[in-house]
Amino acid sequence: MLMSPPSTTEILNRLLVLHVRSLPMYLSYAPPYQLAQHAGAKQVLDQIVEDQKRTIDRLGTLILDSGGTIDYGEFPMSFTSLHDLSLSYLLKLLIERQQKHVVVCDRLADQLSMAPYAQAAAREAVGEAKGHLENLQELQASLN
Repeated sequence: MLMSPPSTTEILNRLLVLHVRSLPMYLSYAPPYQLAQHAGAKQVLDQIVEDQKRTIDRLGTLILDSGGTIDYGEFPMSFTSLHDLSLSYLLKLLIERQQKHVVVCDRLADQLSMAPYAQAAAREAVGEAKGHLENLQELQASLN
């Protein structure tokens, strides 16, 4: 049985969930003590969250304008165990997850070739994600 390719709305919803349920977004709701003690790390994470919120708004508007329904997903349960980690370990985890985030967002953007406006928004999200990865890596280097 052949499966039909995902719709533009389905792809945009996948992108939206990646942003709304990201680790930085989770940490903005439940910041670990270690993060609050380091102004530079907090600033980098705050910027990521601010950018992701703008991306979420943009993707949500595209979904609604196309007659779709927004799916916000859920945070992974594994995030609940991250409160007692050292900042250096947490940064390592954030970088690993951000690297995967970039790859997945890029793949999803590729799937939007038949929807140029949606693809442009997805490519913008990929660019921001790459910038966030660089900021996290720079922060990690400054701590070492």
